[in-house]
Amino acid sequence: MPRYKVLKSVAHNIGHSFTSLMNYAGDDYVMGHLLRLARVTQRDTPTIDFVAGEATPAELLQEPISGVPARYTQLFWDLVERQGSNRTCVKAATFTLKYDIDRRRPLRRNPEITESPYKCDVRITDDRGRPYAAHFGAWWYPERWENQPAPWWRFWEKRTSV
Repeated sequence: MPRYKVLKSVAHNIGHSFTSLMNYAGDDYVMGHLLRLARVTQRDTPTIDFVAGEATPAELLQEPISGVPARYTQLFWDLVERQGSNRTCVKAATFTLKYDIDRRRPLRRNPEITESPYKCDVRITDDRGRPYAAHFGAWWYPERWENQPAPWWRFWEKRTSV
């Protein structure tokens, strides 16, 4: 018999994984890429619908993070199964990240970089209509910014390539 209680931890784990330092793509964390793109496009709220397998807005899902929604949709369903629940138990499931791009403060260790606050909400509704949710919030900044030198390993790649 599938378990419902674990859906609360699924919501927490998927949100924590997305906002963690383990979520890296290209030359920055996924959160940094999203913030940079949000500042450029003025679209500040990416959403992933795990049930429909869709993510919006497209402006925030450019390379190198275009594959992240599909990866996290797969991770979501893997977590549901591994924690003892079942796909049939999940009626709706969404991940929403909202940056406050109008608020900025200098990063303490490098005032040339500005960080912005974000709120992350993961909501799951089971087939009985019961909600499960996880909420996160903090500040984030892009690791790569305009006119920043390339990462040290790019110089090493140039030196060691034949």
